[in-house]
Amino acid sequence: MLRDASSVVVFSGAGVSAESGLATFRSGGNALWNDPEVSTYPTPRGYRAHVPRSWQWYAMRARTAADAAPNPGHIAIAEIERRVPDFLLVTQNVDGLHHRAGSRRVVELHGNLRETRCFDCDARSAWPRLPADPRCARCGGLLRPDVVFFDEDLPADALERARDAAERCDVLVSVGTSNLVWPARELPDLAHSAGASVLIVNVDMTGQMPPGDRVVHLTGTAGDVMPRMVARAWPAPT
Repeated sequence: MLRDASSVVVFSGAGVSAESGLATFRSGGNALWNDPEVSTYPTPRGYRAHVPRSWQWYAMRARTAADAAPNPGHIAIAEIERRVPDFLLVTQNVDGLHHRAGSRRVVELHGNLRETRCFDCDARSAWPRLPADPRCARCGGLLRPDVVFFDEDLPADALERARDAAERCDVLVSVGTSNLVWPARELPDLAHSAGASVLIVNVDMTGQMPPGDRVVHLTGTAGDVMPRMVARAWPAPT
C-alpha cells in the first residue's frame, strides 16, 4: 500500500515521541495527566492566574523537548516524505522532533514549544534564558508558549490543510495516537471515507477503527514498526 501510494498523510501523536523520553498525556507512569498542574496551567485563564509558575512549568517542558533526540520512528517518517511525491505530516506533538529528524512538510495542529508568543500583540520569539520575566519585548504583554491551550480552537488554516490532505491521500498512516480526541481524530475517518487505506501503528488499539476493509492494525511502537514498514516498502539494494 505504501510503496504504491502517490499521496500519503502521516498523522502522529505523543506515542511517537515517548521513545525519545517525552511524556504522553494519557498513558505510562510519567503521563502528563498524572501531574496535578496539567489541569491548571494549560488554559488561558489558568496560565494567567498562576504566572510565574505556569511560565516556568512550560519552560521546563520546552527545555526537556529541546534536549530530547529524534528516535527511529521520527526518522522513518521523514524517509517516507523523501520517497512519496505528495506527502503531509500532520502532528499533534509540540516538541519539534519531527523537524529535527528531517521532516519538512509538517502541519503542527497543537502549535510548538520552540517559541513563545505574546497574548496581546501575538509576536513570536525564542524562549529566553530563565530566570526571566515573561513579558513581551515589543509591547510588554504576557508571554505564553506557542501551543494551543485547552479551551482554544485549533488553528483554522492548519486544520483545513490537514483535512484537505486526508481527503486526497491514497494512504493515511496513524502512528502513536489514540485517535480519541476531536477534531483531530476525524482525519483517519475522512481518509477512509474518501477511499484511502488506513494503517494504524500503536501499542494499544483500544478505540481505533476496526481492522479490515482497507484498515490495517500494526501493533507496536513507532520506533519498531515504522523503520520496518519503510524497509519493506523500499528494500535496500542487495
